[in-house]
Amino acid sequence: MNYSDYDEYFNKENYFLPWNSLTEAQLEEQRKFQAELSRRAGFEFGLDCVVSPEAHIYEVRRAKVGNGVKIGSHALLRRLELEMGDNCTVNSYAVIQGKVTVGSQVSIAPGAKLFGENHNFDRTDIPFKLQGNRRDGIVIGDDVWIGADVIIVDGVRVGSHVVLAAGAVVVKDIPDYALAGGNPAKVLRDRRAALKDSPEIEKLTADFGRSARNQWRAAAQSCAGELSDGEIRPWCDGAEIAAMFDEKPPFLNREDYIKKLHSMEKDSHSYETVMSLGYALRALGDGLSAPFSYVDALDADKYLSSLSWDSDPWDAGHNTDILATAMYFNKTRFGKPIPEAALFDWLGRRIMPQTGLWGGGSLNLRINGWYRTVRGSYGQFGLPLPYAENTIDSALLHSGGDYEFNACNVLDIIYPLWLCGRQTDHRRSEGQAWALGILRRVIPLWRPGFGFAPEKDPVTLKGTEMWLSIIYNICKYLEKEELLGYVPKGVHKID
Repeated sequence: MNYSDYDEYFNKENYFLPWNSLTEAQLEEQRKFQAELSRRAGFEFGLDCVVSPEAHIYEVRRAKVGNGVKIGSHALLRRLELEMGDNCTVNSYAVIQGKVTVGSQVSIAPGAKLFGENHNFDRTDIPFKLQGNRRDGIVIGDDVWIGADVIIVDGVRVGSHVVLAAGAVVVKDIPDYALAGGNPAKVLRDRRAALKDSPEIEKLTADFGRSARNQWRAAAQSCAGELSDGEIRPWCDGAEIAAMFDEKPPFLNREDYIKKLHSMEKDSHSYETVMSLGYALRALGDGLSAPFSYVDALDADKYLSSLSWDSDPWDAGHNTDILATAMYFNKTRFGKPIPEAALFDWLGRRIMPQTGLWGGGSLNLRINGWYRTVRGSYGQFGLPLPYAENTIDSALLHSGGDYEFNACNVLDIIYPLWLCGRQTDHRRSEGQAWALGILRRVIPLWRPGFGFAPEKDPVTLKGTEMWLSIIYNICKYLEKEELLGYVPKGVHKID
């Protein structure tokens, strides 16, 4: 081989590594080559594309690629119905065949093969070669890395932000953010879930915990205007916030605070008198002064059946939560017998196995109703949940939907993910990925010295107590709760 032969060899480098800068001669060659591919094959190119003259592109039915697409030497593209977005790379010896749709920022590694068509072979009376082909097509999302020697067969959809490990054989759809591998390919983990152990997340959580520990009292005092003799909830929220940090309560000394809460007690079926007062007094190291006698005369089966499960499962769950909590305090504080069996028998018979939820109406109402139903019953009494995996499916379906971002709705998703997750690892990586996104969204809304004012919500004792508890629940689900340095001990406690 003479000197000029070596020059020819090294001049081919940019077509095996098409992301490198081209020489002026190669740029001129590209303009002519792509124009000829467009004229002869109808192949449409965006701006700044590079196609190796040693790539093999034949039998183009329809092909259109975006800007910055690179196709390396000895890639084979044939029998094409191709649509491809911007900044994609097709490496050497990759194969794209048939009907294929590719998003933007996709890397197709050497030797990868995308077969967007297949032989028909259902009949056995004639050779399969005479039965024709079908083209269901392959769809690839954005920001996907298709590793070396991966095979993707016809009819498969690969989500966005996916990594397909080298040698994977993809015969079924792959969801967004998955790392998948094997033959046949399976989801190995959700890429986002690995972020829970990142220095960024740990610093974000630890910094927030430090700020909350230093600023909680100032935050509570800034909401002192909410307090009045007739208002129960703000007094209780103030006591519960202090208890999270194992500190003395705001507003009054402990003894006067307890007297204040006892003065508000009533033997009635309401959230404030059963749950707010009951948990606030317990957080202060005290408790209710008398049991709830209305529970004694209650027919639990008849009462639960009378609730609006079909039309308003949130309200039904709300009332179930109050009743179960009254039973819980009657049993644990006063040692009274309660109709516990009737409560759980009714709930066990009425839950929907397909969804793991109770009642009818919108998914939002049923998820909200599940939280209220379970918090006071299965969660509070420490009993295993029926259909935990189906409940997780429902919660994740709702988490990706159009729900209003507020404390109640976020709590109603993270609580079932965490509680059901104590029984099963089902779709844990997806749930943790959602939780990480919420954590990133909520923590920056903490206002030191004032509490939480997420988005449209004003700063309140109720909102601050709820969001502090929600962040703890999220961190518990992500196994990062120790970084916070506080533990909810009131109505939203989970430990």
